[in-house]
Amino acid sequence: MEIFIEEMVKKHKDGLYFAKLFALGVVCAVIVALLMGVVLPIFPGFGSIIFLLSAGCVYGAYYLIIAEELEFEYSLVNNEIDIDKIVNRKKRKRITTANLRTLESFGTAKNPDFARYLRDAGVKKLYACRDKNADDVFFLVYSENTVKKMLIFTPSEKIIDIIVKYNPKKVLI
Repeated sequence: MEIFIEEMVKKHKDGLYFAKLFALGVVCAVIVALLMGVVLPIFPGFGSIIFLLSAGCVYGAYYLIIAEELEFEYSLVNNEIDIDKIVNRKKRKRITTANLRTLESFGTAKNPDFARYLRDAGVKKLYACRDKNADDVFFLVYSENTVKKMLIFTPSEKIIDIIVKYNPKKVLI
């Protein structure tokens, strides 16, 4: 019997996101104002170059803003879970693939092992969760190409049940 579950999780926008957005807007506005108000009167012959620099600054700010529009797709097929990052609903990038039969540990963020793995500098952390501080955050520790990785994500009950089914001895819920 083949198992296939797919779900999307949208990254939560917290206060830090809006603070970054505000700071980016202020920096962009200051740069454009300096270019147009100070540099342009000093070098009037370079008006088109100054305009292009201003437009580039605005485009760069726009690009950084849309780069924060993140969604994560969890695809569980049989004993493997694939995690993809989707930026602005257009650009998709595979974050990782984990084999559920060979995982080292799986549990909630409230588990003491979560903090232990989080402090371990030898473990690469991969964040694919709605909100790092939410109550429904889980972690999955596994090895991929001899690199120990810790996936921090917010799976549904269906995905949790499948992980428990494939490797019940490593579940710390």
